[in-house]
Amino acid sequence: MGVLPLNRPPRSLGTRLLGAAMLAVLVAGCSGGGGTATPGTAAVPQAPSKGTASVTFTMKWNSSTQSTLRAPKYVPATARSVSVTVNNGNPQYLNAPASTIVIDAPIGTDTFAFATYDEQNGQGNVLSRASVTKNIVSGSANTVTAVLNGVIVSLTVALSNPAPNAGVPATVNVNVSAKDADGNTIVGPGDYSTPIRLSISDDTNSGTLSLSTTTLPNSSTTATLTYNGGTLNSGLPDGPVAFVVARATGVATQAAAFTPTPTFYQFSIPVAANRPQWIAAGSDGNMWFTEFPGNTVAKITPAGVVTECPAIPTAASNPQGIIGASDGNLWFTEFAGSKITRVTTACAYTEFSTLFAGDGPQLLTDRGDGNIWFTGFTGNHVGFQGITSGVSGETTVPTPNSHPYGIAPAPDLNLYFTENAVDQLGRIPMLFGAITEVPIATGSAPTQIVRGPATETSCGGGPCMWFTEFGTSRVARLNPAGWPAPTINEFPTVTASSNPIGITAGKDGALWFTESGLDKIGRASVNGSVSEYTSPVTGLGLKGIGVAPDGSIWFAESGTGLNPGRVGKLVY
Repeated sequence: MGVLPLNRPPRSLGTRLLGAAMLAVLVAGCSGGGGTATPGTAAVPQAPSKGTASVTFTMKWNSSTQSTLRAPKYVPATARSVSVTVNNGNPQYLNAPASTIVIDAPIGTDTFAFATYDEQNGQGNVLSRASVTKNIVSGSANTVTAVLNGVIVSLTVALSNPAPNAGVPATVNVNVSAKDADGNTIVGPGDYSTPIRLSISDDTNSGTLSLSTTTLPNSSTTATLTYNGGTLNSGLPDGPVAFVVARATGVATQAAAFTPTPTFYQFSIPVAANRPQWIAAGSDGNMWFTEFPGNTVAKITPAGVVTECPAIPTAASNPQGIIGASDGNLWFTEFAGSKITRVTTACAYTEFSTLFAGDGPQLLTDRGDGNIWFTGFTGNHVGFQGITSGVSGETTVPTPNSHPYGIAPAPDLNLYFTENAVDQLGRIPMLFGAITEVPIATGSAPTQIVRGPATETSCGGGPCMWFTEFGTSRVARLNPAGWPAPTINEFPTVTASSNPIGITAGKDGALWFTESGLDKIGRASVNGSVSEYTSPVTGLGLKGIGVAPDGSIWFAESGTGLNPGRVGKLVY
């Protein structure tokens, strides 16, 4: 039997063993990887004992000085010895540069095990292994072929395009490289000593990524990562990211980050002068927004197709805040008409007048108690409108002319609202109890407030309340548990004079907000790390912001000056 001469350039692994055996004199004359073997002839061995055959192995060692014109045959240049074991017996070693070794093999079915080492006499690191079973027949030529598998000690994984534009489907090559103990890259024709397993690490299982295969048995098997163009809802504090993870038994796990480049998309509306104001997700999978002075509401599909409803029954009502409510309808405020209005996804309106004329309702929320709650900006009230009962009610904010603006429920269902004109926050306890107020930073002019992500260590493991400070260009975090002496943390936006106004909790566990003074969308992680994304379009006049079912961020562009109104989308 023989181990044939196999050659390849340095820093590679993947040895192929081929041989031909005869009972007495062995002549080896096969090749691996497309080359031609150099025959090696052993001296006539001593007569074997009954039941065994003398087998000569021939090895041609690789060398870094070998001609590059010769076909590579996958022997690492760092190999210095090879071991041959028959039927789990004692190994015998062939040391470079010696080329032949003679052993006895029993007649019958034998298992031959081979291994290469980077030191002589089977010492040092194992570079490759193989095991092959062959029936040795007396009086016949026997050919044994073995392909060695490279022993993985380390691996790397990288993506050919780790940051394609978000929102556009893409296929990315997953480049995996396995190395032996000497740093040689393991190549074919053999397998790896252990398969490499691939997986996707995406904390929210957003479903935007998939792999063509999850198992790489050898270097000739490749994998691709498919990105469907959707929002990557998984994220770290500094931005959305997922990972392609590579694992192999006994080897340190490696990962390559996939970070789509957040990308803006803008959509025109039928009448540019209508100017979108606030936006929210509807139960039909579309985003809905109010338009002023267009005096209507409209929907936009995920693909960006806009359909405007007929005009609101009350003329010049100045629709503002809008939400998708628990009854499956959209509800919005009529600032000039002092009404709270329900609109179905089929564009059927039902208007409810507030209790006080001139209330100027601004924003609203569904607390989950069967009522829609709203702020009366000019009337200095907070009120509610029953979703199905028709019952309504209002209470006056203690501080005169406070201009209540945003409103949202905390997990305990207490309502928190901003007082834009007097730099305060207010709270209405359950069952319409007495309003209490706390001051915040002077000049902050707080606007919208929302409940944050489900888990925040800053609020005892539950959601915090987050709000924008238009006047001081900050976003702020409120721990409601400390009321009436709550902990409030403020985080400046990246760019001064950003004048943040709308804010929403994203599916990536961060807060997203509009910077009305700039053409930017801001992102604040729950630990207060703030980043910005600049739109390629100028003059947006950003205002309301909402999250689509797929996690993409949609915002109302009311426009500035002669710039037309539009609706924007940010995919990350």
